[in-house]
Amino acid sequence: MRGYRSRLHAPSSQSIAALDAQLYRDEPDAPSRQRAAAALDDAVARHTVRMRQLTPGQLDTLRLLSRSNVGTTYLRGQSILAKVLSVDSVRIVVDTGYHGLAEVPRCDVSVTHIHTPDGTAPPSRSSTNDVRPGDVLRLRVDATYTPYGDMQLSAVQEDVAQRRRAIWAELRGRMEARLPVKGRVLNECSGGYAVGVAGFTALLPVALAATATVRMVGVPQDFIIMSMDEERHIMTLRDPSLDVAKGAGGGRYQQRGGGSLLDGWR
Repeated sequence: MRGYRSRLHAPSSQSIAALDAQLYRDEPDAPSRQRAAAALDDAVARHTVRMRQLTPGQLDTLRLLSRSNVGTTYLRGQSILAKVLSVDSVRIVVDTGYHGLAEVPRCDVSVTHIHTPDGTAPPSRSSTNDVRPGDVLRLRVDATYTPYGDMQLSAVQEDVAQRRRAIWAELRGRMEARLPVKGRVLNECSGGYAVGVAGFTALLPVALAATATVRMVGVPQDFIIMSMDEERHIMTLRDPSLDVAKGAGGGRYQQRGGGSLLDGWR
């Protein structure tokens, strides 16, 4: 079996072997490499090593490069930290510190992927998708090399509880700013109607709902959050179309801000 495996590999160049011998010659834990160096063709060894002797600094650099190349093979499937360099509406460009720059889809990354040195909660921002240049992200290595010469990365699967906390915090921010949220009328319940908002259940009281709104079951619509129960994670909503119908507040609210985790629930 060993002989069969050796036949599968192309024979290494004697020049490379001679340089590799010099690279590891000073390491005490490589006796086999020292014996291999002695057995090399003298002319090749003299040309690659003795006539073009490497400086100690070059040897140290080659040692680090060799160990880096060996370790990179085992990065697939592992989580690494990458620094955000630029962000646009489609992609996030990060520096992994290995093979140049890499990209990850903008829609897959949120503030919950931001690494904090002390392991605390992600930074509080206006939107849970507010990732900025300079942030350090936790990403997963899908492939160490691609045909383009970079790494293939993907966002690490988020902790469900942490994601819900981030969404709840964004909903609270929208309530305080009197911004609308998207929700779907689910069914009639005691005192009003149940509305699904970003994975949470909200109550739309009968007195705060228009007939046309509650008839559109399962259709994404705008609602205003009136109050939030922090313990039970239940919200009370108001139908903003009532203001438009009464002419009392047709321009009181507006949809503003960038993308967020709430966009996926529309």
